[in-house]
Amino acid sequence: MKKILFLLSVLICLVACQKPQEQSFIGTDIGSVSMNTTFKLHDFNGHIRTLEDFKGKVVVLFFGFTHCPDICPTTMIDLKKTMALLKDKASAVQVVFITLDPARDTEAVLKKFIPAFNDSFIGLTGSEADIDKVASQFKIFHKKVNDGSKAGYTIDHSAGLYIINKDGKVKLHMSNEQKPEEMASDLEKLI
Repeated sequence: MKKILFLLSVLICLVACQKPQEQSFIGTDIGSVSMNTTFKLHDFNGHIRTLEDFKGKVVVLFFGFTHCPDICPTTMIDLKKTMALLKDKASAVQVVFITLDPARDTEAVLKKFIPAFNDSFIGLTGSEADIDKVASQFKIFHKKVNDGSKAGYTIDHSAGLYIINKDGKVKLHMSNEQKPEEMASDLEKLI
């Protein structure tokens, strides 16, 4: 009987001393990367916004532009689908679109474009210098390219999403090609 109690107590100690298992994500876990996430940009209602405004929520940060012919609207549709998959949990997530084209993406343009995907989504803009600074902080490549169109240019840019946890720390980077089901799965783990 003493042997059984001894073995049982050793087993309990071994289980109690194990490290908690790390959560696995579909997106790339970049939580150990130090990144300056401070910014002050204005939303489409003219209010100054910072990342601190969304503390307590999981933030999906996406850089794009409203005249984008493919990646940006497709990603926004995928985010809309992701929010639908989250159902009641969607209120714990804030999607934030930061324009890379502040010259054309005025507050009025963003106010029409962003809510067309989801009323809870927020669009941010600022001066070109402000946008360049924030894009640089998040390692977002962007460059105006003359495309011969009526608008005169498009913007080549890196695509992908940053997922920021409830404490305001960057946790994941997701490809813009992630399926809504995959995004919803990772977001649920952080909610």
